[in-house]
Amino acid sequence: MDLAKWTINNKLISTILIILTLGFGFSSYKNMARFEDPEFIIRTAQVFVSYSGASPLEVAKEVTEPLERAIQELQEVDTISSTSSTGLSEIKVEIKSEFSPTKSELQVIWTKLRNKINDTRPTLPPGTGTPQVYDDFGDVYGLSYLITAEGYSPDELHAYAKDLQSDILQVEGVAKVAMTGVQQEGIFVEIAREELASLGVSINNIYGILDEQNAVLSAGNTQIGDQRIFIDPTGEINSVDTIKNLLVSASGEGKTIYLKDIANVYRGFQSPATKLVRYNSKPAISLGVASVLGANVVKVFDRVDDKVKQTENLRPLGITVHEFYHQGKVVQDSVDNFVVNVLVALVIVMVTLLLFMGLRSGIIIGAVLLLTIFATLATMDLSGIPMHRISLGALIIALGMMVDNAIVVTEGILVGTQKGRKKLEIASEVVKQTKWPLLGGTLVGIVAFAPIGLAPGDTAEFTGHLFWVILISLLYSWLFAITLTPLFCYCLFKEQDNDTSGSAKPNKLMALYQSVVVSALHHRWLSIAIVVATFSVSMWGFQFVKSGFFPASTTPQMVVDFWLPQGTDIEKTKKDMLKLEEFVKQQNGVEGIQTLIGGGGLRYMLIYGSESPNSSYGQILAKVDDYKKLDQLLPTVQNYIDDNFVDAQGKAWRFVMGPGGGSKIEATFKGPDPDVLRELAAQAKGILIDDGGALSIKDTWRQRISVIEPQYSAINAQRAGVTRKAVAEALQQNFSGQIVGQYREGEELIPIIVRAPQAERVDINDIGNIQVQSNITGETLPLAQVTNGFKTVWRDGILKREDREWTIKTQADPLPGELASELFNRVRPKIEAIDLPQGYRLEWDGEYGQSKESNEMLASTIPLGFLAMVLIVIVLFNALKQPIIIWLVVPLALIGVVFGLVTTQIPLEFMGILGLLSLSGLLIKNAIVLVDQMDIEIRQGKAAYNAIIDSANSRVRPVMMGTLTTVLGVIPLYFDAFFQSMSVVLVFGLLFATLLTLIVIPVLYAIFMNVKQNQ
Repeated sequence: MDLAKWTINNKLISTILIILTLGFGFSSYKNMARFEDPEFIIRTAQVFVSYSGASPLEVAKEVTEPLERAIQELQEVDTISSTSSTGLSEIKVEIKSEFSPTKSELQVIWTKLRNKINDTRPTLPPGTGTPQVYDDFGDVYGLSYLITAEGYSPDELHAYAKDLQSDILQVEGVAKVAMTGVQQEGIFVEIAREELASLGVSINNIYGILDEQNAVLSAGNTQIGDQRIFIDPTGEINSVDTIKNLLVSASGEGKTIYLKDIANVYRGFQSPATKLVRYNSKPAISLGVASVLGANVVKVFDRVDDKVKQTENLRPLGITVHEFYHQGKVVQDSVDNFVVNVLVALVIVMVTLLLFMGLRSGIIIGAVLLLTIFATLATMDLSGIPMHRISLGALIIALGMMVDNAIVVTEGILVGTQKGRKKLEIASEVVKQTKWPLLGGTLVGIVAFAPIGLAPGDTAEFTGHLFWVILISLLYSWLFAITLTPLFCYCLFKEQDNDTSGSAKPNKLMALYQSVVVSALHHRWLSIAIVVATFSVSMWGFQFVKSGFFPASTTPQMVVDFWLPQGTDIEKTKKDMLKLEEFVKQQNGVEGIQTLIGGGGLRYMLIYGSESPNSSYGQILAKVDDYKKLDQLLPTVQNYIDDNFVDAQGKAWRFVMGPGGGSKIEATFKGPDPDVLRELAAQAKGILIDDGGALSIKDTWRQRISVIEPQYSAINAQRAGVTRKAVAEALQQNFSGQIVGQYREGEELIPIIVRAPQAERVDINDIGNIQVQSNITGETLPLAQVTNGFKTVWRDGILKREDREWTIKTQADPLPGELASELFNRVRPKIEAIDLPQGYRLEWDGEYGQSKESNEMLASTIPLGFLAMVLIVIVLFNALKQPIIIWLVVPLALIGVVFGLVTTQIPLEFMGILGLLSLSGLLIKNAIVLVDQMDIEIRQGKAAYNAIIDSANSRVRPVMMGTLTTVLGVIPLYFDAFFQSMSVVLVFGLLFATLLTLIVIPVLYAIFMNVKQNQ
């Protein structure tokens, strides 16, 4: 089918298609989903199992190990990492991406995980709690509110937060509203041991009364007439006074003892708190809102804003709702900025076309470019590709490539009309002659990006839409080049009666280029030697190229991680965090500061990972008015931490653009003995300390903690009828408190906790006088009578494993302003020189490990991509020499890449590596155009030597125009941190390589085809 003639002869249908393309494209732009960054699936679930009273080693061996063994039987499991601490097992399960490409498929795997864990429950030791599986680890609460109050109690603040939570859940598009920072209430019954002993009341009797009095039990039912009537006795606990007036003992003499006679009963908040949240120096509750999957977060969160504003009139005076992070606004700003970049790139390309191609040609190619963009947007919307940093960046990258095909067709038709050919005739001839070479070049350009879209792993998943958008846009560019471009040329170009091609003034640049080509052909081996030498120099210079993974984010937020020694009480952590909070708040540019004590917050960005609960941990999330101020703020805060908190490890840092997280430097040691692993980690920490360029040097097992061990005397205890369990319960009741019942208040269940008064809880020296009850006599006796003293020992507070193997990581980060790769290169040989005993090994994680893994994932698809490109070129030419000529110019891209990266001092990051891969496709496209034209002219009977020169002359403008539009179009990406490395690679690599290609291709063609000067 002659597509050019069909399009020209059916102008009405073509016009309708153009209008539909513009309409659907604009509609898609207005309505398609928008995100700041692409969504990628976090394939991690958490499993929590309590084992009260067990040491970390006991938890690891008796609970964690059997669960890990069972989970490992699932073929979908990629990695199992566990943390065993006192009385708690936490297991993180990561799933292989090939088994869970979508969230719906991932949910099926979580069901299998739950079933596997439930099947393992009977094998766990007595006293183990019910395993809890949380598969919402990766949920993102993109709208974050902090609620503070003046003059209100924590429970009143909680009550308002619950009401607001209910209101927001009613908003269309909202999936979840999570709350954190709520202080847990309790009904406390504090019984002094003297009172208990003097009145002779059994503590177990009190426990039973408190538990049974408020239990929900069936009282049965009876038949009255034709009705079945249920019986429901009253008397449940409905106030603190009711608890106080519970009868706990009555003697034969009529003496009654109420709970209030022997205990102080009151309502309060549990201590120590597990997690505290503050905002701008005030206690706060954090509220996170998550949208449904695939929703337009801009529209959803706008509706949430409206709902919150509607509730303002009902909000009690003094309660304030602060907006900490609004993904909808961030996304809108991000998309707007990128749209501006797209428009700037579009204007640059259009102006370039008008200047170098002339007014009519520029209008034609510009019109085709606009249609290609609108068609791409419409297809993105239909295929579910949202508008975000990666997809919009792909549009900018593709802008220059989109015009390549149209330039070749327009140039061919323009030259034909200047020679006096009929427009319809030349349009048909040019399309027939170029459509398959152009398709081949287009496919090569698409396949060059294929490893990005088809590689497994989180990083490739994050950047995958780059490939799909380029695939869509380039296919449309080829389709419109062979259909609409001839139509526009037919409408705008004028037919010439005579051949006017020879009347044009000679172009000095073209004459210069021709003389260079002739000279290179004349000194062909010298030309090749010069190119090889230049390439060799660039390979030597590659050692000066800096490396990286993903760049620092432009999100105007600073993160401060703060660690005190393991086992530090949360009140001490709170005291230090308040001091640090006050300092950060006073810094220039800080607009809001969220303080988290005892654990991390809700995941409000995909790249934010919450720290597990730990009383010795605190975090500050500070908003600033300009992200550029972070360069000065980070070292200021870091220096303050180092100077004022001698026993703390702190790190001030900023988010990165892309997957990753954790410490930048991580040396992972694995082996069978925890003590040996600690020693290896200590050696690695010593190396990092000696380097002087690292901060926040620590290991994942943290410091050992002190433990008081009452030395249970089996003989004395058995004689007295006191079990080990009774000793543990007496100690727990005295110091921590024991939950003995539940107080129901509406939908809330508030625990009733029996414990000793404050004076008895804080005095550890009086531990021997704690009363423990005998199972034989029912009487109580001092703990000292059933123990052989008390001993303080040091043991691991945290034990970690990966894939059922003991694993400890030495972690550190570079000082602000220094690349992690520079620190890594300094310490790597020293840490690798540590003598590892038999059975132990060292692995590198952190930025190096993540980058290596991502590159390996990418490399797994590169061979197939290159094979596909080779086959396309071979099929296109049906020969071997031409593909060899074309592929020999691909490495020349490295000359410009090395020059650009070394000159600008921009590190070669993951996106730069993607740009390096894509360069091959761009260069092959250019080379195909040159080599194909040489073959065509030789087949038409022209002398081979002249055909080489004339082909180079005739194709230099389309090749240079394609390169120039791509290079100039990509320049706006240089000012986006995420694409900066890629933009340098593309601009310098393509520019240098194209200039060399225009000279080297004719020389290589002459050598391989054995073309002499007189031929």
